[in-house]
Formats: sequence, structure tokens, C-alpha cells
Amino acid sequence: MLSERKVVSNPVPKIILHSDQTFPLTGTRDAELLRSLSGKKNPRITYFPSTPDPRRKYFEEKRSYYLKIGFSEVNFFEPEESSVEERIAAFQETDVIHLSGGEVISFSHRMRSTGCDQLLRQFLERGGVVLGVSAGAMILGRTFKSASLFKERGEFFGLGLFDFEIVPHAGENFPRPDLLQTFAQKNKLSLYVMNDGDIVVLHGKKIRTYGSPQFFAGT
Repeated sequence: MLSERKVVSNPVPKIILHSDQTFPLTGTRDAELLRSLSGKKNPRITYFPSTPDPRRKYFEEKRSYYLKIGFSEVNFFEPEESSVEERIAAFQETDVIHLSGGEVISFSHRMRSTGCDQLLRQFLERGGVVLGVSAGAMILGRTFKSASLFKERGEFFGLGLFDFEIVPHAGENFPRPDLLQTFAQKNKLSLYVMNDGDIVVLHGKKIRTYGSPQFFAGT
């Protein structure tokens, strides 16, 4: 199911938000979106891990996913093991930045401490595509207070690319949507509540949704 609404805030275009990518459930849609938004048949994809992944286990899982949907240029990038020049090059020499799942607070800190938050903004301004999965989607908002629902504790400041928040994996963790609506109202948040397979896309001045994510406006 596809729905569409106008963005309330001042959005950054070409952002794809996932609860999780599951082949074949999201594969066909991702192939269409990434080709359409990047303007390339075989866009270059760079995978940013939320935490160090020395064995590249999670990277290889995602690389396999992208290979299945026809994308052969999938690269791993570890920001903390690179120089400033290498970080700049990583953002300049790719078409799509994939932000992985993991722990939200530590991922947000990792992006800021390495300067990748500003490089990500510049990448988007040049027309690049950002795809965030779970924590990688949550960190992109102005805040991610919804991380408290997953027992994370700390400062919930995101990268500020949009004004709503994401609640991923809702079906398995939050079977009662009314409780999430109460959370949104109590905290004055706008939430997209997503099951695995749901997709939210920011493009230009509009938001498109695929699947059945629920939107709760608490403001």
C-alpha cells in the first residue's frame, strides 16, 4: 500500500527509511527506489556500520541483499579507522549511503565525533541518497526519544534532517499501537510506527510510505 503526504518541516530530499530490509519483501521496492532516486542503474552503495564490525558479518549480509537486487558496487567504510581525507572521499565517491541498524545513541555519537554528520548533509545537498535501517533511520531525525522504548538511556539528539521520529520493529515489540499513540501525545512527538518491510521515503517536499506504517501526531 502506498500513501503520500506533504512534509511539515523543511526536509532534506532523497532519504529512505526502513524498519528492516527483508528479501524479497523489500527487495523489489528498494531496487526501484534506489535506481529512481540516484538516477543510475547500478548505483554505488557505501555501508556505514553503527558500531565496529571487524569481521564484517553484518556488512556481508547487506552486501548479499544488494547483490540479489542487482547492485554490484557495495563497499564497507569504517569512519573511525580513516583519515579526514578518506572520510571526505567516501562521501564523494558513492551514490548511496547505507546507515546500518544497531544502538541509536552510540551511532549518533559516532557520526558526530567523526564529522560524518556534516559530510552526510553535504552529500544530501549534492543529490546523494541516504538509506537508514532501524537505528540508522532513527538517528536522522531531530530527536529520537523513541529509543527510550527500547531501553536506551542518554541524550536523544539526532542529526536533525526531519522533525518526526521512527519506531522500527513495531509489530514484534509493540503489539498495542494505542500505547505508542499515548507515547507520542505525552512527548509531543510525530511518530512513524513501522513494521519490518514498511518504508518511508522523503523526496523533495513530500513523504511517501510503502506498506502500512502508522503515523501518530502528538503535537
